[in-house]
Order: sequence, then structure tokens, then C-alpha cells
Amino acid sequence: MKAWILEGQAKIEERPLRIVDDYPTPMPMDDQIRIKIMATGICRTDLHIAEGDLPLHKRPLILGHEIAGVVDEVGDDVTTFKVGDRAGLTWLYKACGSCRYCITGQENYCPHIMRTGWDVDGGFAEYVVAHEAYALPLNGVPLGFDDLAPLMCPGVAAYLAFELASLKPGDKMGIVGFGPTAYYLVKIAEGLGIDVYVSTRSKGHREIAEMIGATWVGNILQEGPPSPLDSIIWFPPVGEALEKALKALAPAGILVLAQIASTPITIMDYGSIWGKTIKTVYNVKRSTSRAMVELAKKVDMSIEKRIFRFEELQDAMMMSKRGEMEELVGVLRIG
Repeated sequence: MKAWILEGQAKIEERPLRIVDDYPTPMPMDDQIRIKIMATGICRTDLHIAEGDLPLHKRPLILGHEIAGVVDEVGDDVTTFKVGDRAGLTWLYKACGSCRYCITGQENYCPHIMRTGWDVDGGFAEYVVAHEAYALPLNGVPLGFDDLAPLMCPGVAAYLAFELASLKPGDKMGIVGFGPTAYYLVKIAEGLGIDVYVSTRSKGHREIAEMIGATWVGNILQEGPPSPLDSIIWFPPVGEALEKALKALAPAGILVLAQIASTPITIMDYGSIWGKTIKTVYNVKRSTSRAMVELAKKVDMSIEKRIFRFEELQDAMMMSKRGEMEELVGVLRIG
């Protein structure tokens, strides 16, 4: 099959990925399905692996973990998928199923977790195999593959952050920083009756947030929200500003840290943040992903995207690194 492979890490400008036409086409084992990939979203994590910010776990490696496609072959023991079904695959490729985290529904903390496009080959190729129990059934979701692909990463990550925020209808949710995950958060909140207060300095992002239903758009860090918030989901890698977000929370409020990295977190006035909770996102889990897919059957989860041809992957990754892409997400169209 045709695939982009990574054999050695280097800055993306040095083009460490290369296309091969004869990479072995994977065959599904008894509990696996094979997905003919139609689209794969392009994530910053792919860039971090390619450039060496994250260690290389497999060589050669096919990156990509925002996968949407069609089942074209099933293993002998598969019962929930059939050939022709639409299916997706997320960052969570497999967990052990027997550790204390897995048996309590917290498989995202499994010490033996396997991640798509890092520990095993991912979606920048024509085919991928997935364990039946970890693939997502996508029949019934009224989206094309170009929209289903990013739903598999920023979409499910948004739902994980939303779950950590412990919100209920009528609550007020703040979002600091705006990108694809924040976009999906506004969509989730809109679908579940929760008011959203978006803080971003970008004029373009303010316009998008208002267009998709944010109750208020401004700059929480400068002007503060119009009323205390029940939860805030935070994206900027700026730890020294977190104290302002904590002060904007109502008593018993929750601050969810959704950023990948952060400068040192400093709190100067501890007494002013008593009674507030800080949580962090960590991987994803199946229950979260499935909940997002079910919501996407009822709420429009299409997203502003830029489509790239298969041969344009490294150019797309360079554009993402340089901040040159005006759209919220980039998607590699494969099928």
C-alpha cells in the first residue's frame, strides 16, 4: 500500500517523512477490522513525533491518529462491524484491559496503553487495522469523512475536557484560547444547554465563536467574565496566568487544563482561590469517544478545514508549524 513513513526524526523543513508505494498492507487478526482510510486529520502531535519532541517508539512509523474510513475486511471473531461500515480510530489504539485503571473505566491512564500513530502504525496510509473494541462505529453520523477525521482527535479531546468540567444544563463554561478543540467545546455546550464564555485575542476566532453560539466573547484575563463561571477549560501554555482564571471561577468551580505544555504555574494569592479544583486531560478513553460520536448524530459537528492531497502531507505540517493555515484544521484526503 501507499504510505508516508518516518524512519528518522528531524525538523519538518528537512522533510523526514517519505512516501513509499510498497509498504506492507496490514491484515486483520481475529479481533480486528481493516479500515480503508478515506481521510486523516493532521495533528500537532504528529509534528512533535516527526521532529523529535516526543521519542520515536517504532521504526519505520506511519504517523496519524485522526482516522476515518470504511471497513473493507474483518477478522473471524468480529461481531460489531461488517464490510462497508464507516469506522474511525483515535489516539487510543489499545489498553491492557486488566490494570486497575482499565477495570475502573479509566483506560486513558493505563500504563500499557498503545497509541495510534506512535506505538503502532497510524493513518497517513491507505489502510490501517484496528481492534474491534477500540474502533468507533460511525454509521449514522451525518458528516463526510473530511469532517469525521478531526472529530477523532480535537473532537473527542473536547468531550474529555467537557466531562472533566462536570457541567450541567444552565451552567456557565469558560474557554480560554481558541482552536479546534475549543471549537468543538462550543458545539458540545450548545447541544447540551450550557452557556459558553470564550476568551481569545484573535478577531477571527472571536467571530467564529460568536457564529457558532458563544454567549459571550472577550478577554477573561483582562476584563474578567461578566459573571463567575462554573468551569473554565484552559488552552494557552502560560502557567503564570492561571491564577486569573481561578479567580474567575465561582465557588467549587473547576479549572481544566487542556494544554499539552505549560510554563511554570504560579499562584501568588492562594487565599483567593480556595475551594477551586484543577484537573488535567490525559489521553482519551472509549466511553468519551463514543459519547462524542453519539452527540455528533444530533448536533452538527462539521468544522472549518483545509483539505490536502496525499502528496502534500509534509507541506501541510510545515504550514501548521508556521501558523500559516487560516482554517481550524487540516485534513489529508486519502480515499
